[in-house]
Amino acid sequence: MRFDIQPYAGALPIAFGMTRAEVHRLLGRPESSRPVWDGSGVSEHYNLARYNVGYTNAGVVNHLGFSPGGAELSILGQSIWTAEGQPDPNPVLLTLDPAPVEIVGFWFFLGIGATSTGYHDDDPGQRAVTVFPRDTNAKLLAEAQPADTSRYRSQ
Repeated sequence: MRFDIQPYAGALPIAFGMTRAEVHRLLGRPESSRPVWDGSGVSEHYNLARYNVGYTNAGVVNHLGFSPGGAELSILGQSIWTAEGQPDPNPVLLTLDPAPVEIVGFWFFLGIGATSTGYHDDDPGQRAVTVFPRDTNAKLLAEAQPADTSRYRSQ
């Protein structure tokens, strides 16, 4: 499956605000579903494809998460991951938003509505890219600090 991140709109063909029924028509039924830790909704997991779709309690899409090795992923038409390779996405994301902030091990690229984790800190078990709509993480981001992007400046 191919997804193209459109900042603050979704990872097309899945758009923020779509209903679960609309997503199921496009992606099929998920392998598992579980409540979000803070009670704000539910997250459905497509384990074999290595992505998940989060929904609000009202049942509309409010985030999409991707792990390497499942889907082909691009942002604004620029490739992040292909079926053949899933390199560190940060160089691509930094070209679009050179000043991410960091909190709880995630880099938040607020200019493009995306996060990355597991790459900047060499934690292969946590590697993922997530996309979110505007104002979703306002409480969490109140404590964010500028991310240390120095390791990427020499590349």
